[in-house]
Amino acid sequence: MTAREPQPLTVSLSALPRLTPRTPSFVDARSWVFWVFVGLTVFGLVRWAPLVFAGLSGNPTTGVLSGILWLLYGFAFLVLLYRLELFERRSPTTVIGALLWGALAGPGMGAIAAPAMHDLVAGVIGTDNPWVSSFAAPLVEEPLKLLGILALALIPGARVRSAADGLFYGAVVGLGFQMSEGFLYTATFAADGETGTVTAMFLLRGIIGGLWSHATFAAIAGAGLGYYFNATARRRQRLAVLCGTLALSIAVHGFFNAPVLGANPYVSSVVKGLPVLLLFFIVLRWAHVRERRTFAGLAAHVVPDDLVSPGDFSTLATRRARRRARQWARHRGGYATARALKRLQAAQLSLLTAAHEDGWGSPRTIELSRDVRILAVTLDRRQRDSDLRR
Repeated sequence: MTAREPQPLTVSLSALPRLTPRTPSFVDARSWVFWVFVGLTVFGLVRWAPLVFAGLSGNPTTGVLSGILWLLYGFAFLVLLYRLELFERRSPTTVIGALLWGALAGPGMGAIAAPAMHDLVAGVIGTDNPWVSSFAAPLVEEPLKLLGILALALIPGARVRSAADGLFYGAVVGLGFQMSEGFLYTATFAADGETGTVTAMFLLRGIIGGLWSHATFAAIAGAGLGYYFNATARRRQRLAVLCGTLALSIAVHGFFNAPVLGANPYVSSVVKGLPVLLLFFIVLRWAHVRERRTFAGLAAHVVPDDLVSPGDFSTLATRRARRRARQWARHRGGYATARALKRLQAAQLSLLTAAHEDGWGSPRTIELSRDVRILAVTLDRRQRDSDLRR
């Protein structure tokens, strides 16, 4: 936290009441939202599976190659998303659920809504207008992706507790959509059996266009939804932010699809994509600042100082600060001391996360408090032993 970031007077509060999580992930059999989520995902599978099968069967060699490339792409992109996180606290089950919504539910419902929206837009601006797709696709796809993030926000076990959470799961939903759509485009265009076509399509839609595509669009809208559910501002302000970020995601999606600079698709993708990527980093910074303030407030006002003090949080606030603290510990006491500090840092971050997500005094915070105390004693012993050896 920098000096310009004011300390909050209240922490872990939201304008909307939060339900206590009953499960460690979004899988909650007692939540009707979960079953709607599952039903729409299965519906999307039924609608989308024939298209996927057609992509694989058109030419099995290029179809399978396309599938492998896009699966590897999704894994690499998830690693990148985790690296952008300040505080690691994601349930793998919930992440998979968000991916499935983006890969199945969104495209499945879009297969019905997109033609209708296309006809509606064409009726307004003209069937032959090249801008039809630029307007129609974002107006369908962005709200459908946001529905998945909304479902997670309404399921207590998903623990969507901040704008940063909404941004993360928005990016995951968008990544699922991007993988599904990218595979179909790649497999369809490579049905002629040319592996060079697979490479060219994957390079265009994945490597070059991937940093400013569906994951980026949905992340922007997801940050606004996370803010709406968790900020302490008045409802009018929260609603304005939510509508504004959704409109922004639709606008940048339409801008990216716009039929301008079309002479070279690679140059067009980069020129149109860089402003979109810059906008994403602005939203990411905003979400991270809010998240850091909340966690600093937890360390100052909620979690006891013997577990995580404000001074402790100054070394936990960023990945760089954590690395520097471990480097200092290694210089002072060797690799064993650095490893002990790394385990303590992980436990303290988990404790702050549990206090934020479940509330102080929850079973998770009680268990993690014991872990922090044990690891703190272990680190102290390591440091004393290293001092005696000097």
